[in-house]
Amino acid sequence: MLKFITICLALLIGLDLQALSLKDLFQALKKQPVSKVDTAIQKIAEAAKAKVNAAYYPKINIFGAYTHYNSPTNLRPLDPLATAKLTAQGAPLPFANTIEKVGFKADVPIFVKELSALGEKAKHFAKSAKFKKMLNFYQNEAVVLGSNASLEYLDSLLVALKTTKNSLKKTREDLVIAVNSGRTPAIALDKIDEKINQIDITINNIEIKKASVISNIQRLTGIELKKPVPMQMQTEINKGSFYALKPLQEVVAAAMSDYKASKYKRYYPKVALSLLWSENYAQNDVKYGKDVHRGYGYYSLGISVPLFDKTLDSDMQIQKITVMKNKMKLEKTKEELTAQSSALQKQLKLLINSEKLKKLNIKKEKDLLKYAKVAFEEGRMTEEDYLRYEDAVVSAKANYYEAVSQKWQTLAKLAVIYGNDLATIVR
Repeated sequence: MLKFITICLALLIGLDLQALSLKDLFQALKKQPVSKVDTAIQKIAEAAKAKVNAAYYPKINIFGAYTHYNSPTNLRPLDPLATAKLTAQGAPLPFANTIEKVGFKADVPIFVKELSALGEKAKHFAKSAKFKKMLNFYQNEAVVLGSNASLEYLDSLLVALKTTKNSLKKTREDLVIAVNSGRTPAIALDKIDEKINQIDITINNIEIKKASVISNIQRLTGIELKKPVPMQMQTEINKGSFYALKPLQEVVAAAMSDYKASKYKRYYPKVALSLLWSENYAQNDVKYGKDVHRGYGYYSLGISVPLFDKTLDSDMQIQKITVMKNKMKLEKTKEELTAQSSALQKQLKLLINSEKLKKLNIKKEKDLLKYAKVAFEEGRMTEEDYLRYEDAVVSAKANYYEAVSQKWQTLAKLAVIYGNDLATIVR
């Protein structure tokens, strides 16, 4: 029985799994498919780099063949003098209908200038994939943090609305007594009920938004939050260079390497060494019907120089335009990030100040509501005026929570631009 209870408790705890900190969410993010896809893309880029480097190594193949011809065929090239010598010796001639071969062939690159540029291109693409992977992770961290801030805003708003609803219910209870005693008209209850109904509608709409935010966090982390996790700033953002430019910078460098490779391919010769050895077997030679075995091989050092090939010139022109296009895209992105970062830094300062001011405003509106309640109960204030004070408190709280949410979201955007890991900035 004790074992059964323990298992049940463990299952219940597992069903109510809740991230206790922002760090838990970020750790979960690393294990999700959205992050693993970027890791796979990086590995593909690294493999492409290794493939280019592999082109420096020789290619060696072994082969085997069994061939039957409809007429006698030479086992290997044989000059007339060799043929006469074999005939004089009574040796079998290497001609037969069935020939078997086994051997190897090797191609060794000696000088291929374009390979160095292609290696640089692959290296830059691999670095770009690495930077892109980290940038995507930082962006997903920002989405998680921003969504958590939105969830905190919506949760706080729900608390504020429910507090106001409870306050209105208490006021309604007092009004019922006043209405029953004839001191207040019954329509006063209808106005309170209408306001409570409006709050219920607003609460329902917020619950819908809250479900959407929770779903967004779960999509990225695999964790379904029951409530927002606490957040606290622990370090300032390190504002160095724009990390968001790094993937593009490597793409530009890769395009330039590609252009160099097309130039090398157009103007530089290629030098390669080829080797072959084959063991050839002829069944039933044409003279004596005996099997013949002959070895045959060669090595060749060759050079190839492009003299006229318009496609190579076209390739150079295409690569040159690609470099210009990527440089313009990089410059455009840099200007956009400069403007965006400047605006976000100004907004962050204003939002921090706004957060302080709006927090003070909540206190002021709460104090005014206390006076309004007393005045309303004593009949010195109309119901409409009193309800406006209730609305003012909810509005003040909403404005404050919204400022806090916007502060976190602005901070997250800045962290992405400068390539800061939010796990080291916020806890």
